[in-house]
Amino acid sequence: MLRRSLLATPFALCAPALAQTYPDRPVRLVIPYPAGGSLDVVGRAVGQRFQEVTGQPLVLDNRGGASGTLAADYVAKSRPDGLTLVLASAPQLSIAAALQPNLPYDPRTDLVPVTQLVSTPYALFASGASGVTDLAGVLARGRARPGQVPFGSPGNGSLGHLALEMFAQATETQWLHVPYRGAALVMNDMAAGTVDLTFTVIASARPMVEGGQLKPIALAAETRSDAMPQMPTFRELGFPQVDCELWLGVMAPKGTPEVIVSRLDALFQDALRDATVRANLARAGATITGLGPAPFAALMEADYPRWGEVIRRGNISLN
Repeated sequence: MLRRSLLATPFALCAPALAQTYPDRPVRLVIPYPAGGSLDVVGRAVGQRFQEVTGQPLVLDNRGGASGTLAADYVAKSRPDGLTLVLASAPQLSIAAALQPNLPYDPRTDLVPVTQLVSTPYALFASGASGVTDLAGVLARGRARPGQVPFGSPGNGSLGHLALEMFAQATETQWLHVPYRGAALVMNDMAAGTVDLTFTVIASARPMVEGGQLKPIALAAETRSDAMPQMPTFRELGFPQVDCELWLGVMAPKGTPEVIVSRLDALFQDALRDATVRANLARAGATITGLGPAPFAALMEADYPRWGEVIRRGNISLN
């Protein structure tokens, strides 16, 4: 016991000093998708306040590919010093675990939850050219032409694809899934009327809704969004099972000292309380959640069986 306490003493003495000096260098926040997406908006919003408080920049490092798993793997294999983090979501964690049994990292053990920052509900939108304006019209079209109505997503196994499958299972309908190589291509073809339907976040759809190219149908969340309050929820329309939110949270490599995780969580919580940050995130249609390490971990654990069941029932694969 004496030997153990002597070994523990140096870390106990160093921990407060580490908390006070961290970060003493720029911190890299790896974004799992190419530059210009909604994740960049969140990263920039919290990054500005992060630098104001610490004097160190939060540098956004966009590393797209393999549905975001390349970025997660990169961070999982980085030094656990709090200087390399990932802005992760379900596609890199619970969804990836169900879709890719041979992932080069273990989402449950190789990444440490720091702070869940925001969640943004997915919503169903119809192409303006389709003539569909509400959920009843969507379902009528799908039931009249089962498996033939084109439904776009950013790719096989994407959150948009899983939202479609969740919707199909809840409504007992079949659709023609059209996978694209990214969300921007889906939106282009939605505007052109090449595909009839898609699930995406409000921030991505808003310009086309305002321009008349898209029609908002239903929100996959418990309550309506202040960003588009006229759109009803699936729950209101009788399908509470359709519940799909893109949550974003900061994670660190396994082995990152708890004192650094706590310091990071405190910095991100401070950013989420800042009025300017809150206003920027609200404009992006994001709901601030601010879950710390323990509740963030619990949220992820609940996600694994939920998405695993959707994937199993839909027989979804990446091929």
